[in-house]
Amino acid sequence: MPVARLRPISRHIAAIDLHGRFQVAAFLVRHDGGLLLVDAGFPGWHYAILTAAESLPQPNRITHIVLTHAHVDHIGGAAFLARHSGAQVLASAVEKPFIEGRSLAHAACGILPRLVLSLNHWTQARRVEPVRVDRTVDAEDVVCGLRVVGVSGHTPGQIALWHEADAVLLCADALFNVNGSIGFDPVPGMTSNRSGAAASLARLAELGCRDVAPSHGPAILGDAPDRIRRFLGLAVGGPAGTIGER
Repeated sequence: MPVARLRPISRHIAAIDLHGRFQVAAFLVRHDGGLLLVDAGFPGWHYAILTAAESLPQPNRITHIVLTHAHVDHIGGAAFLARHSGAQVLASAVEKPFIEGRSLAHAACGILPRLVLSLNHWTQARRVEPVRVDRTVDAEDVVCGLRVVGVSGHTPGQIALWHEADAVLLCADALFNVNGSIGFDPVPGMTSNRSGAAASLARLAELGCRDVAPSHGPAILGDAPDRIRRFLGLAVGGPAGTIGER
């Protein structure tokens, strides 16, 4: 079991840093009825997540689990956590069959992603306890104060979550912030559609979300759009979108 550390992001959001090779984080989001969990770590990491949740002031029961996408490091503890807490499991309709067991290789674009995702499915994903998605969400749906944003590419139905009150975007694996720089998943072939991932990241830059928290690495606070544009080679300081700024 990894060592878990709670890292405050904003008034309602804390990251659970599950230290390991890829700096994996899940997120606890406070709402009126308890806690919403964003992603569930690798298999076997559920006790660390429960310990983190139980360390917070009551109400601290996990009522909802939103799975941003179907990679093992995001869904591994979901079945246990849902069973233990009675939480409802949510994901996008496109991602649902992959979370429930279908190989992401079926949606991969290119030979390398198909090979890598096939190998990952047979060596890693098969270790995940089967999880059932109770409810699907679409872009612009709101769950416990989080607005759903579609960010396909890394996987076909990946979603990000915009906390409107805190003006923070939980961007899942649309963006990595590891080893001192931002970018795409550093593991070759783990992104299903690289051009789709770049298009989603460009859209995020135009949303005007100054504070962005990826699932791998520290949050980018204050200048996320400009840093994303620089990474993509786009003009810095372009027009912000309408999601909001602060």
